[in-house]
Amino acid sequence: MSQSLPFTTTYVHNINTATPFRVRVNWDTAPVKDTTLEARPRAIGPQYVETQRPKVIIVGAGIAGLSLGVLLQMAGIEFRILERVTEFDHAESAIFLNATTQKFFQQIGALEEIMSHAKLTNTIIVANEDRKVEYTLEFVEQVKLFGSNGYIIPRKVLHNILVSRLERQNIVMGKRVLTYIPGNRYVTVKCSTGDLITCDILVGADGVFSAVRQNLYEELDAKGLLPPKDSEDVVLSTVRLVGQTIPLDPEEFPAVKDENCHFVRIIGDDKPYSDSNKVFANTTFDYSQALSMAREIMDFPIITGGPGEPTIKDFLKYTTTSLKKIVLEEKLFKTWYHGRVVLLGNACHKINPSGGSGATNSIHDAISLANYIVSLPHWCEQKDIDHRFKAYQEERMPWIKEAFESNKLFKGMVEKNFKATMIRLYAKTMTGAVARSAMMKMNSNRPQAAFLEYVPDTGTVPSEYQHSYHFTLKILKDRAAEEAEAEASAQEMNDNVARETSHASMSSPVLIPKAPLTPALAAIAEASAIATARSVANAAAASLPKNALETFQTTPSKAKKPVITVI
Repeated sequence: MSQSLPFTTTYVHNINTATPFRVRVNWDTAPVKDTTLEARPRAIGPQYVETQRPKVIIVGAGIAGLSLGVLLQMAGIEFRILERVTEFDHAESAIFLNATTQKFFQQIGALEEIMSHAKLTNTIIVANEDRKVEYTLEFVEQVKLFGSNGYIIPRKVLHNILVSRLERQNIVMGKRVLTYIPGNRYVTVKCSTGDLITCDILVGADGVFSAVRQNLYEELDAKGLLPPKDSEDVVLSTVRLVGQTIPLDPEEFPAVKDENCHFVRIIGDDKPYSDSNKVFANTTFDYSQALSMAREIMDFPIITGGPGEPTIKDFLKYTTTSLKKIVLEEKLFKTWYHGRVVLLGNACHKINPSGGSGATNSIHDAISLANYIVSLPHWCEQKDIDHRFKAYQEERMPWIKEAFESNKLFKGMVEKNFKATMIRLYAKTMTGAVARSAMMKMNSNRPQAAFLEYVPDTGTVPSEYQHSYHFTLKILKDRAAEEAEAEASAQEMNDNVARETSHASMSSPVLIPKAPLTPALAAIAEASAIATARSVANAAAASLPKNALETFQTTPSKAKKPVITVI
């Protein structure tokens, strides 16, 4: 019997009969792996048990990391999210999400809750310091074209909705990642708390100043593999004052009565912070610095829908200590992965929020990466991971570049230079066809997870082709067909064995001595023994108190099952 072939054929004698029957034992990739606690699990790294499907560590519990976590949880992939803070401290700001995220929220069962907190928006109003509206960009056909409007939702609300969909043990707070130790078959994360956590895939979703990316780039630089552009500093180009008021009086602020949210931009002639060519050494500031900035801009005009000449001061008097001064960065990195480490969201592309596409693209990243992780073969090798990570970046990069170009237009509207003047003139005079074309580009990519229930298009414009969806869906269908065939073959073999046993016991009362097990039956017996041991191990492990990280690292794998076909 050749061990080099993917399957072997032999004749097997039933222990109770001399009648032979032929079986084919077909391993999916390799012989059964002995990976239960009782059966000497293969430990790699500190307290780590290798598993059939990859274990994933996600660094950062922002929108990107949480979105990926929700998807992996629904796919049955073992993971943990490591967050450096001990409790979430949200910037009281709002997030704009366009029609391209509707399918994601529908697939994870959060769309109804999202929309109950959101406010629709389909216009951008641009005015001058005299509060005169110079032009309006309208996107009123979104539902007809794409099945959903764009909408604005508080960042804190969106964040909490995602957190609520994760099992408690899957988010570990107070774990600041310092570095990681790469390996051929695994990667080990080192935290400031002294923890060493080993996984198969490490995802850096820890923002524009990602510790994961910094260590990844150090590794690549030492190997001479880091592109020069990736070693350049991040551009810190925009400073903002962010806060949230208490509920406003509709009589003083009539705009809050409207069903749709008002997105208003006022172009200042010569006001503080109207020039975006400053560079700052840090990206967040304390409350006293926020107040200092507020004093400088409190006379800036605003539009409330009511009479008089309201200014920022009218908002500030209703704003709590949630007020923050922040700097917004922008950069598109060329390198998104190496080995078993991959980047996500702001860690690999920080988009200026002027166009409102940062959170949307982070969610799209999570969908694509989740699809490719789910598509990995069981007991995957490095070449499998390389292939998926490469496909992930190739799928996402064109859309990210498109988002950067679109944001240049929105960002340019508020700058003070000749180019910005021309952009505003173009936006003011551009035809409906041009505006429609811009809207089509923004909303044509509406990705979804291949392993969740399909959400059909409801608008007249079909979704753009999504490689990760179709690639993963085919693998899942093939995998399901193989499993169904294996179950049918195993059942047929059991039925044949039962018939032969019954026939032998009726036709021959003479006891036949037990013959030694052939390799095929020995393999079947071994698989059965491992399954039994695994069940006992899991029951024992469940009775022991473990924290989230111990459970993650010591969860025993499911043994690989043989596919048995009776011929």
